Amino acid sequence: MLLLCTACGGSETAHKIKQEDLVGAWKNADGDSLRFYVDHQLKTDTLAEAGSRGRECEGRGVGDWSFCFQTDELAEGLMASGEASEGSLISVSLPGNGEGECLVNLSVIDKGRSLCIADLDQVCTSDIRFRRQ
Repeated sequence: MLLLCTACGGSETAHKIKQEDLVGAWKNADGDSLRFYVDHQLKTDTLAEAGSRGRECEGRGVGDWSFCFQTDELAEGLMASGEASEGSLISVSLPGNGEGECLVNLSVIDKGRSLCIADLDQVCTSDIRFRRQ
């Protein structure tokens, strides 16, 4: 699976995390959860408003995840690959609301202790943080 990923800049600093440190349960302060599996499957009960291109994700259910990696020295091109074993940006593909798949990018922040939703202009687009459980 190869997906296009995008994120840059902002007041937060992204940090690399290894796959074995990502796999498992993550929760935010509201109790919403993400669970990453070693086979690149993801289960979630959240992310409903985080869809790409203005689309809302269904929010709950099963999706896929991959680490993103730079395709050039200028970091203008980022791609997602199930082959990457570490990264600071995670691409998540979830079912959309009747319009195909919904892509969400998550940045790894706080020295790998937290995840936040990313977009084109910011490492984190909100104050919501998912922390490892």
